[in-house]
Amino acid sequence: MNLPRIAVQGILVYPLSGLSQWRGPEAGADPRACCAARGEGLPTICLMDNYSRLLIFPCRYGVNHPEKNPEDVSPKKNDLKNYLFKGRIFGQYMYELVSPVDLSVVLKYTGRLMMAIAVVLAVPMAMAIVFMESYTAAVYGLTAVFVACGGFILVKVLPDGELRWKESLVIAAIIFPFIALLNAFPFALSTGMSLSDSFFEAVSGITTTGLSVAPAGVGPVFLFARSWLQWVGGIGIVILVLSVLVQPGTSAFRLFSANVGENRIGPNVMVTARILVKIYLVITAIAFILLLLSGMPVFDSICHALSAVSTGGFSTGSDSIASFPGFFVPLVIAAGFLMGAINFGLYTRITGGLSGLKEIISDIQFRYFIVVLVIGFLLLLFTMSDSMSFADALPASAFQAASALSTAGFSTVDIGSLSDSSKAVLTMLMWIGGCSGSTAGGIKIMRLVILFGIVHLVFIRFFLPKEALTPLKAGDEVIEPVQVYHILTYVILYVLVILVSGFIFMLHGIGPGDAFFEVSSALGTVGLSTGITGPGMADLMKWTLVVDMVLGRIEIIPLCILLFPRTWIRR
Repeated sequence: MNLPRIAVQGILVYPLSGLSQWRGPEAGADPRACCAARGEGLPTICLMDNYSRLLIFPCRYGVNHPEKNPEDVSPKKNDLKNYLFKGRIFGQYMYELVSPVDLSVVLKYTGRLMMAIAVVLAVPMAMAIVFMESYTAAVYGLTAVFVACGGFILVKVLPDGELRWKESLVIAAIIFPFIALLNAFPFALSTGMSLSDSFFEAVSGITTTGLSVAPAGVGPVFLFARSWLQWVGGIGIVILVLSVLVQPGTSAFRLFSANVGENRIGPNVMVTARILVKIYLVITAIAFILLLLSGMPVFDSICHALSAVSTGGFSTGSDSIASFPGFFVPLVIAAGFLMGAINFGLYTRITGGLSGLKEIISDIQFRYFIVVLVIGFLLLLFTMSDSMSFADALPASAFQAASALSTAGFSTVDIGSLSDSSKAVLTMLMWIGGCSGSTAGGIKIMRLVILFGIVHLVFIRFFLPKEALTPLKAGDEVIEPVQVYHILTYVILYVLVILVSGFIFMLHGIGPGDAFFEVSSALGTVGLSTGITGPGMADLMKWTLVVDMVLGRIEIIPLCILLFPRTWIRR
């Protein structure tokens, strides 16, 4: 439905025709009530339907200023009452709900992303030159040129347009499997693996998972390319593009929000993206230097620094970190992935000295992350002590608890040899995951804090009068109802994906414990395996893990939006 619109004092006013099909629960309501309405405590935009039905929509942001704080749209400021009787008032976001995705805009921004992907492909080409693997260098070079040319054509040929929320979510849904597909071709051509297995490896890399079906002896360039892909997937290709290729504005904000979230550590998303990249580079450099000091060879240090900070988990050793003797290497690796699992916004407070340190310690996510880590460590120590000595169980349980919670997926022990109770503890830690605003996967600490807050609030309400106002809070932040709906939806979908995926594994004869461990590892983008994942596993199981890894990285909802008919078909 194409509707002419004119901006009036920050509000979109639509003519009377064209919206007769809109109906709502407020039939018969007094139109004057719209002037004072506040949906969920937020600014409200109202829509009159033939002057007989009143629709009230809470608007989270100012209509023309999505990057700014909510704007007051009360009649005192914008004289909303007058405009109600001149025409229909309809918020920009409600307008987007009845409009299908503009494919040309999606392809335009995909073209810009392709130009960044070409740079990503050029890095393994340089590594192949260093190792004097001319064929592999040629494969990566030609792929990079092809991708860059395709992206350049899309950017130049297609008209400019502003990204809407739907289009931003569509890009968020397709970008990770698209990058994986582009990297699968050089993987297959340089190693001799099938395209299916190469795509599995590429998805595992870009989603920072770390599960592998690659055979032994694939070569150093492939090992580096996987770790490099995890590093790029950890920060996100969109962040790299925003810091260089996209101009500031509404489109940049929506692209950032769809891929990262709405929390910013800078005045705008462009500054935020650049700060995140700088933080990422610094902690990667710290991890690399510490690994060198631990005695690890240069090449192994590079690969492990990339995969540790990104909480990816790929290793150059066949037995993961157990391939490297000594105590210091696991300690440095753990420091690397724990730095990646903490909210990057906290690093900006380090320069604040003692007061900044107090802010970090008082951060609700950080505190709960430490609490869950300690509890997980103690539980795992208790369960692992049955099968090994206390001296061996102590460092192993500490490392594996941190690896599972941070969703890094490194291991110092054979996971398949652990008891069912130890696997259950690791599975729960993989479900929880790291902090929001980090490279970690899982449900995330902040979501669980809010869920526990809901449970606490339900019990508290039994002892309070019905009229009492009891806002849901996480720390000092008031949680809006729309955020609660989003979290509940995500957690329900998360559990459903685990149940369905685990059932598919059980159909192939895998026991329930190992089945749910494996799919939880994939959906949480962890990478720990009981030994099920490998070159010989059934194709259906491989593709189930591929879907789980993608869903875990994009957090499910964008893919649902991609598959939703109204995303593509006008209603």
